[in-house]
Amino acid sequence: MNARENFHAMMSGGHADWLPLNVPVTPPVADLIEERTGVRSPELAFETDFGFEWVGYNEDKSRWLAALADLGCRLPANVELGPFCLAHVAPPAATMGKAYHFRIMLHPLEHVTSVAQLEKLPWPDTSDPAHYTVVQQRMRQIHTRGKVAFAGMECTSFELAWYVRGMDNLFQDLAEGNGIADWLLDYFTERSCNVGRAFAREGVDIIGLGDDVGMQTGMLLSVPMWRKHLKPRLAKVITAIREASGGRKVWVHYHSDGDIMPIVPELIEVGVDILNPVQPECMDAAELNRRHGKILGLSGMVGTQTTMPFGTPEDVRRRVREIAALHRDHGARVMIAPTHVLEPDVPFENILALVEETQSIRFD
Repeated sequence: MNARENFHAMMSGGHADWLPLNVPVTPPVADLIEERTGVRSPELAFETDFGFEWVGYNEDKSRWLAALADLGCRLPANVELGPFCLAHVAPPAATMGKAYHFRIMLHPLEHVTSVAQLEKLPWPDTSDPAHYTVVQQRMRQIHTRGKVAFAGMECTSFELAWYVRGMDNLFQDLAEGNGIADWLLDYFTERSCNVGRAFAREGVDIIGLGDDVGMQTGMLLSVPMWRKHLKPRLAKVITAIREASGGRKVWVHYHSDGDIMPIVPELIEVGVDILNPVQPECMDAAELNRRHGKILGLSGMVGTQTTMPFGTPEDVRRRVREIAALHRDHGARVMIAPTHVLEPDVPFENILALVEETQSIRFD
């Protein structure tokens, strides 16, 4: 079997020949991998199982700067302005060390006072098919390599909304009922519906949704608040994906950091197939599998706050074996990965241990 066939066999309830592996990294770690292997991409350097694709929007930065200036928001000259007016600035280089990818987030819409102001901004029309013309070609390239085609759509609605508005402002909007938060959440939900439809139509295997709604001590917002404002919007996106897939199974992978155990049954209810990253510092993969393993796959589970940066190579290997045992002994559908992108404090030896141990385990 190739990686794609192995993944689908496992997710359909069978046993994998091996556990699918993903190694997400930050740019400095990609530098290190390229230095050590001659190849920058972890997928190609280590022959991992997933090929990733995202949709970008070719927006005119000058239009956004002018529109934001009309609202009284003047951004720094060195601002990095991305899609949907996502804005960051680089800290002084001397403060970052190896972590040159770090950015300070700005919230350009923090001073908006009405929905009318939002409506005047140059939001891209995410229903325009031109945004998605290259998707089919890229999916075919991933499948030609025998890999699982994974469409990245994390930051599905909540995170993008608070990125541009500010989290405190967004929560205040919801409390006041002034319509601003609802407008932003609806816009980004509709964007995710459009992107999800495009990927589902073009043969993607996994669509990665997600919004960070957990802290390591529990939910970031109350369950009733999540249930009222975010659950229906997530359900709408998943419904759009299912309807566009034409009956072909597209696996929905949902990412949230932290302890989100209280909402896991409702994530399953709206159609989530795979939960990520299952942080071992605050979530128990074995318990999740005991409760929901007949329905829910698990992805991640190797701690980036603990094992990957601070453990030994043997600690990394031991954790991989623990995850593998969930599949071997209990039939869990598991994908091994760090619980977030690897930062420069992760030793290369630990990355090799993760890859080598995972790829050495085979199931008869």
